[in-house]
Amino acid sequence: MRAGGLTHGLALASLLLVLPACREQRQQLGQALSGKPPVIAGSLEGSWVLADLNGGGAPAAEITLMFDPGDQGTSRVGGKSGCNRFTGGWQQDGQSVKFGPLASTMMACPLPIMEVEQRFLKALEAVSTVTYTEGGEAVLSAPDGRTLRLRRPAKPAE
Repeated sequence: MRAGGLTHGLALASLLLVLPACREQRQQLGQALSGKPPVIAGSLEGSWVLADLNGGGAPAAEITLMFDPGDQGTSRVGGKSGCNRFTGGWQQDGQSVKFGPLASTMMACPLPIMEVEQRFLKALEAVSTVTYTEGGEAVLSAPDGRTLRLRRPAKPAE
């Protein structure tokens, strides 16, 4: 009886050691089966173009972003927000990202472009996480569900 208890105890201890690894594999499998892009480590540094604003596709006016890493807390983001130019601070620590405060020029533009521009800037300030797709796109997400999908700009033809 005692040997059986010891065997069961060893089996239970082994199972407890294996379960966390199984949970991680189940999470990875669930991610793969969900159709969602896997998280790939990366950095926002450099040039990007807005490919999608909140699932509505790319806006008619091109929105660009340039992420400069700076030195010791001086990281800057800037670009064209449709009609105006914008600038502000940014910080990235793994998947965590923070923007702001942001400032922009205030040129008058056609109303539809200004509306998209305001939605973009408000979403950018609300972003808290970044993930990367296998295709190299960055997906910026806000806690309220707003998303910005960025892609690297096309290289000019030579």
